[in-house]
Amino acid sequence: MKKFSEIEYVRPDMEAEQEKVRAYTKALKEAKSYEELRGLFMEEKTREDAWTTMAEVAQVRYTVDTRDSFYEGEVQFWNETIPAIHLLIQKAEKVILESPFIKEFAEEFGEFFVKNMEVGQKLADDCIVEDLIEEANLTQQYSKITANASTEFKGETCNFYGLLKAMQSTDRQMRKEAMTAWGDLYEEISGELDALYDKMVPLRDKIAKKLGFSSYIEFIYLSYGRYDYTAEDVARFRAQVKEKIVPLCLELRKEQEKRLGVDRLHYYDEELIFPEGNAVPEGTTEELVAKAQKMYHELSKETGEFFDFMVEHELFDLETKPGKQTGGYCTFLNTFKAPFIFSNFNGTSADVDVLTHEAGHAFEAYTAAKQIPFMDMVFPTSEVAEIHSMTMEHFAYPWMNAFFGEKADDYRYAHLMSALEVIPYMVCVDEFQHKVFENIGMTAKERRAIWHQLELTYMPWRNYDGHKFLEEGGFWMQKQHIFVNPFYYIDYALAQICAFQFFERSKKEPEKAWDDYYRLCQAGGSKGYFALLELAGLKNPFVDGTVEEVVAGLKPYLKRKVKYTIRPVKEEDLKKVAEVEALCFPAAEAAGYEDFMERYKTCKNSFFVAETEDGEIAGFCNGCCADTDYLADALYHDATLHNPDGDYQMIFGLDVNPKFQKQGIGEALMRHMVKSAGERDKKAVVLTCKDHMIPFYKRIGYEYIELSDSTHGGAKWHKMMYRLLKRKDGKAKRGRTGRIRNFSVH
Repeated sequence: MKKFSEIEYVRPDMEAEQEKVRAYTKALKEAKSYEELRGLFMEEKTREDAWTTMAEVAQVRYTVDTRDSFYEGEVQFWNETIPAIHLLIQKAEKVILESPFIKEFAEEFGEFFVKNMEVGQKLADDCIVEDLIEEANLTQQYSKITANASTEFKGETCNFYGLLKAMQSTDRQMRKEAMTAWGDLYEEISGELDALYDKMVPLRDKIAKKLGFSSYIEFIYLSYGRYDYTAEDVARFRAQVKEKIVPLCLELRKEQEKRLGVDRLHYYDEELIFPEGNAVPEGTTEELVAKAQKMYHELSKETGEFFDFMVEHELFDLETKPGKQTGGYCTFLNTFKAPFIFSNFNGTSADVDVLTHEAGHAFEAYTAAKQIPFMDMVFPTSEVAEIHSMTMEHFAYPWMNAFFGEKADDYRYAHLMSALEVIPYMVCVDEFQHKVFENIGMTAKERRAIWHQLELTYMPWRNYDGHKFLEEGGFWMQKQHIFVNPFYYIDYALAQICAFQFFERSKKEPEKAWDDYYRLCQAGGSKGYFALLELAGLKNPFVDGTVEEVVAGLKPYLKRKVKYTIRPVKEEDLKKVAEVEALCFPAAEAAGYEDFMERYKTCKNSFFVAETEDGEIAGFCNGCCADTDYLADALYHDATLHNPDGDYQMIFGLDVNPKFQKQGIGEALMRHMVKSAGERDKKAVVLTCKDHMIPFYKRIGYEYIELSDSTHGGAKWHKMMYRLLKRKDGKAKRGRTGRIRNFSVH
């Protein structure tokens, strides 16, 4: 495959392609065997791949620069051409459905694919071709309007994305001015967007009713392959969100309010999670991509191979520029079996989110395309597709230090908080669309009033600080899915509930979490929603109690981040240290005050505490040094066996007070101990641990050695080692051995 920029775009002769489809349909009718029918079908899929790839190339190049008149014309051509050829293809599929070989076809390609073909017959007719062309043209107009909207801000010409960085400024006045400029910009184009939506809504309703559906809602649910659930089920899911998630989000916003030191949280405060500033990625676009490439190699063999392919063929367009369409997406070039990622980098953490979210989509498509014989089944239904993307965001947590340095913990906390808090917004968008299409004649003013009321329900913390346009309900316009992909947005909420399940599983069973995720990616769109959930071992979001259970599992990770300092232990700390030990270990394994006093006297340079800004001992790590790499049980109790000059740093224990857990303190203590051991020229750091801690230590660089013969406390222990390499100057440096694949977050 060539680099994307080198792919030659040639408009296919689509009249000739239509004739080929007609000939294909005729040949299907005359097929004398299943093998003959199958051969015709696969040949047709290869032809479709060729012209759909050209259509995608044109679309991508247009979204990269909506001012490009050539590609604008090509997109217009495809808008006018695709509905007609799709109709012909569906007529061919009807022949397959009526064929005497349909049973064999279903056995090979699956009942779900056949179901999609059957549903396709209900979704197409000659009578809607012109309407589909008009709809495509209207969405193209939307892209152009929003892509070309800009305003002057602080001496620079900014589009919507250009303002987002200023909306995260630590200067509140700057945030307010940026938000005001952002809201004003939407108000400036609101007349155009209202007029556009006034056309879209009745047009979409007309399409549905021409096909015999009672409403556009019924039509769109079917077109999205939502066979397993109904609009009523979605309404009950929204109720679960309102009951179980909105109150927790309100609590988190109140905590944020206190953290920022403001009397009332306003909209322009919402994006600033920490008063000292949000975590910002370190590096240029090229450097961020390089870091992502390293991350994906360490994540798994499969993701490493995938990202190398993306980099080699330059399958990205990431930076914001004039005329570029807003938002981000992942698409697929069928002929090359190649994903393409589009985004608008703006210097915030959202840039890293793209390299994980859209990469999740891309990885699934790249993976499924190797398993599935044609592209129609590569992408699953959207509520499953977003599981791939959102889960990848969480799986990437252990590597965030590379992107954010010392602020990696801030990023992880903010990301998890945002992942939860966006769910009420998602269901707000969904209910808004339901109300709009239940009341087709709604005016622009009425739409804004409805949005305003829904905001009060799902986002009761929202305060626009007097911005009239936004206070009256203008905020709905910023969600492009409403215009371009109606009713799609609820899929993110459903998927996030499942992604949170993967997040929890990755901490407890990281290898299983990856295996389940990879199996889900391999399956592509070969099965329906519920079947794919079952395949991945995921609980159904629609089932009562699932949302509540997921939220309960997240709460420990959403505690307010405590500030702490790691320092050498002091004698006056030891009573508190002993109290923390008693909270963390059973009596048979726990050391007492006298034990800690002996360790303090003989090896205090191997003893560190994490102290909060309030003076509490949040956790500690302690050990001794020895001449051999064997952690003998006797070392725990006989201080005379300790040798400060020994080559090996032993670890007796890592303790974090339960009320401070899930905040990265344990990992920080262990990394501090490794650093200290390196500075003292040790060969390795050695510890023993129980089964459930092995993934944690693997993630931070320890290799598994063997089952230990230790009987300490009557438990089973495993030996692990962090080897310290030597630099040319003879001093120690930290090093890892082997490939680490673990997704735990602590």
